[in-house]
Amino acid sequence: MNKKFIFSPIITRSLFRKSPRKTFDIITTGAYKTNNLPRVVPKEIPRPNNLYNLVGGSYQSSTIIKNQWQLEGIRTACRRARTIIDTVSESIQVGITTDAIDKLVHDLCISLGCYPAPLHYEEFPRSCCTSVNNIALHGIPDGRPLKVNDILKLDVSVYYNGFFGDVSETYLVTDKEKAPMDNDALYLIKHARRCRDRAIAACRPGIEFSTIGRVCEEYIKQCTGLKLVKSACGHGLGEQLHEPPQVLHYYDPNEKQMQWIMQEGMVFAVEPVITEGNGRVKMCDDDIQVCTVDNSRCAQFEHTIAITATGHEILTEGKTDMRPNVLERKAVFV
Repeated sequence: MNKKFIFSPIITRSLFRKSPRKTFDIITTGAYKTNNLPRVVPKEIPRPNNLYNLVGGSYQSSTIIKNQWQLEGIRTACRRARTIIDTVSESIQVGITTDAIDKLVHDLCISLGCYPAPLHYEEFPRSCCTSVNNIALHGIPDGRPLKVNDILKLDVSVYYNGFFGDVSETYLVTDKEKAPMDNDALYLIKHARRCRDRAIAACRPGIEFSTIGRVCEEYIKQCTGLKLVKSACGHGLGEQLHEPPQVLHYYDPNEKQMQWIMQEGMVFAVEPVITEGNGRVKMCDDDIQVCTVDNSRCAQFEHTIAITATGHEILTEGKTDMRPNVLERKAVFV
C-alpha cells in the first residue's frame, strides 16, 4: 500500500529555504552617539506615576478585570499609539537615523497630548524603542543611519489621560533601485507577524493563558531556522505600563500566571520576539538594551488586546494590518 506524506505548507517551503548569510550590520551599543538634546514634554501633559517613584504606592490599580470606563481609556490611548506608529513608519527609509525617528515619535506624542511612555522609564533616555538587527529589545535611538535591508523594530508606548497604549511593528529598510530585498529578512518578518496573529486568534474567555505560549511554540517549530526569544514577555496594561499577568510566548507548566483563565475585561499585550538564531539573548553594557548572543537578527510584532464576551478586541489594530504588503517601501517627502 502506498503511503502519502502530507506536509504543512510552511514546512514544505522551509525545506527549500537556504541558510541565512550574515550580510547585515551587527549593532554594537555605544558605537553611535545619541543626540544630547533632551526630549521636552510640556508641563500641561500629565506624566505617568512611575516618574514620581510611586510604583509601589497606594495609587496603583490592581484591577485585572477592567470596567467600561477603563477599557475606553485604554482604547483611546491605543488608538493614539497606532496613529503615531503608522505615521512615523512613512519616514522609515535608507539614511534616516533612529534618533530622527524618535524625534518624530516624540513630536507626534506631544501633538496628540500624550506622554511618550518610555521616556525616563527605568532610565531609558528616549521616547520610543528602535531595535535594529541583532538588538532584540529596548533599542536606544542613536545617530546611526539606517542601511539597506536593516530590520527595524519600532515600539511605541504612550500615556494618555491616565492610561497606556502599547504597539510595535517590524520594518525592512529597502531601496529597490539599488539593492534586492533580503529574502531571509522577509521570511523572518512574515513569520514573526503570523506568530503573533496566531496567538491572538486563540484568545477568548475561558482559555488558559498558557495557550498563547503553546500556539507560539507550535507555529515557530514549523519555521526553519527560527526560534522564540523566551525572555521577551507580554504583559497586562492599563493604568500602568506593565501589569499582571506576565504573558509567556512559550509553554511553562510551572508558571502560575500562565494557569490563569482569560476573562472578559482583561487587557494585555501579545508580543513574541522571533530570531534567526538560537534564541539566546544577553544584556548589553548599558544595562538597558538586549541583544542576541549569536548576533542573529530579530523581528517582533505587538498588539494590545482586550478579552470580550465572545472573543477579543485588538485595541491597536490599524491600517498596517489591512494592507496586503506592509514591507513595500513608502514614498517619503521631506
